[in-house]
Amino acid sequence: EDTHRSAPPDDRISIPGFLPAAAKSGSDIGINSLPTFNANQLSQLQRYVESISDNPILARQLNRRDDRAGSNWWMVGGQHTASGEAMLANDPHLSLGTPVLFHEGHVISTDPRYAEPMNTVGSVAPGTPWPLLGCTLQFCWGLTTNSLDVTDAYFESFVLNTYGLPTHTRHSTGIEPVLWVFQSFFANNTGDGVANSVARVNSIGYTNGGVTVIIPRRNNGPVVSIDTVNSAGVSFQYTGWGATNELEAFRRVNRSTNLADFRDALSFFDVGSQNFAFVDRGGNYAYFTTAEAPIREDLQSNTVAGSPPFLVRNGFGGNEWLARTNTYPNQAVPYEILSPAEMPFTINPAQGYIANANNDPVGTTLDNNPLNQGRAGGGILYYAPGHSAYRMGRIDRELQRLTARGSITVTDMAQLQANNQLLDAELIAPYLVSAFDNAPASCAAATDAGVRQAIGFIRNWDYSTPTGIAQGFDPFDNPLALQPPTETEVANSVAATLYSVWRGEAIRSTIDVTMSQVGLGSFLPGGREALTGLQNLLDGFDQRQGVGASGLDFFRAGVPTTMSAPMRRDCILLSSMRRSLDLLASDGFAPAFANSTDISTYRWGRLHRIVFAHTLGGQLSVPSQQSGVNVFPFVNLGPGLPGVARSGGFESVDAAAHNTRANTVNGFMFGSGPVRRFLGEMTSPPTLLQAQPGGQSGDIRTGLPYISQLPLWLSNAYKPLVLEQSSSNASSVGQIQFTPR
Repeated sequence: EDTHRSAPPDDRISIPGFLPAAAKSGSDIGINSLPTFNANQLSQLQRYVESISDNPILARQLNRRDDRAGSNWWMVGGQHTASGEAMLANDPHLSLGTPVLFHEGHVISTDPRYAEPMNTVGSVAPGTPWPLLGCTLQFCWGLTTNSLDVTDAYFESFVLNTYGLPTHTRHSTGIEPVLWVFQSFFANNTGDGVANSVARVNSIGYTNGGVTVIIPRRNNGPVVSIDTVNSAGVSFQYTGWGATNELEAFRRVNRSTNLADFRDALSFFDVGSQNFAFVDRGGNYAYFTTAEAPIREDLQSNTVAGSPPFLVRNGFGGNEWLARTNTYPNQAVPYEILSPAEMPFTINPAQGYIANANNDPVGTTLDNNPLNQGRAGGGILYYAPGHSAYRMGRIDRELQRLTARGSITVTDMAQLQANNQLLDAELIAPYLVSAFDNAPASCAAATDAGVRQAIGFIRNWDYSTPTGIAQGFDPFDNPLALQPPTETEVANSVAATLYSVWRGEAIRSTIDVTMSQVGLGSFLPGGREALTGLQNLLDGFDQRQGVGASGLDFFRAGVPTTMSAPMRRDCILLSSMRRSLDLLASDGFAPAFANSTDISTYRWGRLHRIVFAHTLGGQLSVPSQQSGVNVFPFVNLGPGLPGVARSGGFESVDAAAHNTRANTVNGFMFGSGPVRRFLGEMTSPPTLLQAQPGGQSGDIRTGLPYISQLPLWLSNAYKPLVLEQSSSNASSVGQIQFTPR
């Protein structure tokens, strides 16, 4: 309720009115017992977390809600556009490394087995045969990630052999055998002077990775942790442990000729839930959620037995996935799943637009309980516990404004895709300004000259995040001839810096210090969750005076207890700004601001930077990370300031996020964002524009083709995406011909 909320901090959803009219009643749907974990289970989980905390792949999942990928798309119906045709904007957010994750591909097939040839263009993942995001002559489609919960973790009880390996698991119906998969590890014998002197390593223990234990009833899921003392462990069940058909789904998408074909193709998309956007030349615009969601036995009985699905569940019984009794078209998962009609979708809604930005699509979490919505036929309708919200909040607000105005153009869509205003600031910063206006003189920060000046910047801010420096890349700049910022851009840039640093200090002064005082300092929420918690406490302050549902007062630390609750709140918020100013003038930020106490020098672009990093580093990254060597016409901002300066910030529509607790000179950098910016208008022929953060080549030796589109990407510009075959042939530098046998 206070720190790990399911409810989003903003309530915009994609499909109003989708939920069935089933009852939401505590007497019908509820938790029959509070989740309980014994000391051995908690110790085992802690050991497992520690064992993967330095793994570069697995560790990121420990803060999944902070580090997860995201995306935006929105569609506008022809009734609101200047051309009268439907429009689609899509920008998937993934790692912004080099080489770029996707390359542009144009696939033409005249296979005589099909009535119509295939002509499709878009973003192709290297090694796959068709665009994963793209257009045909008839339609375009885009993707965002849906956080559908298709994974459950379980505490298991084992029967162990003398080697400490499980031979069986215990369940309410008896014991069941497990499966063993023996693993072989090979390593280079370094120091013997022989190149590639690889040999098998035989010192891997059975329970240390030498054997992977598989549990058949968990969809053949693995055991990730074994406690030999207590004959216990943790396993994972996942819909993707079996064969699934996503490539077949994309093959059929690219072969589709209309909305019905497209929707049928998505029935093959079994795992890795996505929100598909679709617009066609017939004026249709539609949204479909894909993947197969398992039905849990306790939820289907209108209760939650023990831990909910987003915590570790009891593997002994009561929390199983139901055996399949219904089989839906092209289903791959061997369990009972939600019916296609229960997966969020909408076609040509009356409001004239659809948007999704990894938000709650239909509103099951808006009341902070993802487990109290009934299925129309009985049971709990469960999708997932948490979603992003701020990007969707900004997009929806802008689309409401644009559709009310009408005559929307591609330029309008480009400006929305480039929007870098921070919605969290729009919702939270007024509390800071109000604190200054109302704080008592007994609060030292309220009379601080620096705080007063900082509040002035925040008060006049439009929540945008320009770089504020001549070397920075801002929307619609000329990337080859950057100009000094305007006075307005400078003021907004300074405000962006002040708020972004203050945000982290405010979280530390409320959420972090309060939890630490009661012994929970090792279990702080992630940055995104902490900000949601802070906003919830501020929004509900008039009713609860800063005291959460936990009974903890989050606005008490470091201020006199004789103050009233509102005074303590205001003083804490202002003191957080004073600490932010001290931080910005400190030695730690000297590479950016040279210990300056002149607030007007705190330009956002000196903190908000990006390196397009190559896995192998060095000269393969952009800018080059080797001192004194500039492989491309992009250079690091300065000594101790790697990367190029870029607008944007936490959960801006033009995604460029960092951790909300950032408090170091390089902590506000970002490394993920739009790997493709796309705009499509279904004119005849379609108007298609795209830019990617790199080039068509993954070979740095090719020079310009390695980064050819990066200047466009940095300044929110686009290039045509060519679909017409003769134009494509005329501009191509290479073609590959495949002849089926």
